[in-house]
Amino acid sequence: MVKVTTQNARVATNIATVFAQSNITQVLGQTTRVGIVTYGKTATVQYNLTAFDDTNTFINTIFDVADKPTTDTESDIYTGLYAALTVLQNGRINRKRDNVRQAIILYASAYKTQGLENDPVQLAQQIKEDGISIITVGFSQFGGNLLAGLVKIASPGMAFNDTETDLVGEIQRNGLCQINCFCPNGWTQYTSQFGLASAGRFALCLRLGDVDNMWTAAKIACQNLDNSAYLVSELDEAKHNFTYQFFKSKSGIPSPYIYHIGLSWDVSSQQWMWEQPVGQPKLPLSGSPYTAWNPGILL
Repeated sequence: MVKVTTQNARVATNIATVFAQSNITQVLGQTTRVGIVTYGKTATVQYNLTAFDDTNTFINTIFDVADKPTTDTESDIYTGLYAALTVLQNGRINRKRDNVRQAIILYASAYKTQGLENDPVQLAQQIKEDGISIITVGFSQFGGNLLAGLVKIASPGMAFNDTETDLVGEIQRNGLCQINCFCPNGWTQYTSQFGLASAGRFALCLRLGDVDNMWTAAKIACQNLDNSAYLVSELDEAKHNFTYQFFKSKSGIPSPYIYHIGLSWDVSSQQWMWEQPVGQPKLPLSGSPYTAWNPGILL
């Protein structure tokens, strides 16, 4: 969902560059659907999520929309967010594409509160609680109040502004790519810092298993959770710290915390090896920089 708020060519250029490499289409798969909402005092749905069948048409349309004259000089972010939410909801009728992540990219050059009834921050919070991410892009000619307000609206770590050295890259890497990196229900995503909403996300998911006795039983139970599941590896201190905090928060047991990891002695190769998904070669422990093991364990 893209929202254009000014006729400034810089905004249109930024949007076009962000989506230039996207596969915008209505075809199912690793594809993108995009709609356009403009707003001022009121909001207008220019194009819904079924409007575009290819990327070039979308990019050309963005510049056409930006060139349209308007006499509306106000900026009511609440109306824009509400219209964008409606477009996203309509795009999910009959559970269409309900397995993909949704996002709103909000471009703004002004920010003002409209009272409690039309509070954009409160509406944004409701949107985010529904699992929809919000990226904000501020064009800061009106000063710091704009950026401070947009931070409250954006998902954690996804408030950007036009003074960024690589604004397009920030939106793509730290916005859209992060949104599209997620785990199935019941799994916790590995991030650069446990419990921090704005932490960088990695394509790795953790889940607390039910088997807590023998290592071999735990290994098999883990593999049965998913066809790519395996006992957790702790290849460095950061991964260990995350796993430790994850187990501490989920296990409900007092310390000391004891859990199975995917390290075992491989008889055939006569060395310690880390588990990997079934069908993939295990990783040797030798040469690993992380050696924080109990004394006498790895002899």
